[in-house]
Amino acid sequence: MCGCTDDSSAGGETATPVQTAVPTAQSSPQGSTGGEVVHYTAMMEYLPTMTSNWITGEKDGATMDYDGESWSMVTADYTLKSDETVTGQVVIQDTRGIEGAGYYQMWTSQMTFETPEMKMYTGTAGGYPAYFVENREDNEYSEIVSIDDRFFVYVLIENGKPEYLTVFNNQIDFDGIAGLA
Repeated sequence: MCGCTDDSSAGGETATPVQTAVPTAQSSPQGSTGGEVVHYTAMMEYLPTMTSNWITGEKDGATMDYDGESWSMVTADYTLKSDETVTGQVVIQDTRGIEGAGYYQMWTSQMTFETPEMKMYTGTAGGYPAYFVENREDNEYSEIVSIDDRFFVYVLIENGKPEYLTVFNNQIDFDGIAGLA
């Protein structure tokens, strides 16, 4: 467990604000990874258990079939104890490499740019490639982490600080998620 406080600086990586709705899958069997999709109940264990500074809200999940392909996802909401306007969301998806499933399209269409209001760039989180978006005007920070071109971990912080992404990353077992394949 990380003993970070709500105002601690985690340093290092930052987050990216992106859409919060889960896009629909678009099957592309030639892009699929072999094997069965990990059932959402197994992935539920990998949603972060946050420090005592965060309240864990609703957790949800689903395993879905679309056009003969399966994928799964889990999600959890978090609220900062000291300021209920600061929220976080974590989504973990097993796409099995299906092009268009979940955050796959957002991942493949990465764009790097910076303005005074927004910054979008690539980096790493938990040792895996990540795509970050910082919406500085709205204090929204998000990231999409690709784990072995199969799993995606999406973290969104609203009304917060970029350091909160690192706080969440310290609580996510990225290697454990990779081991689910």
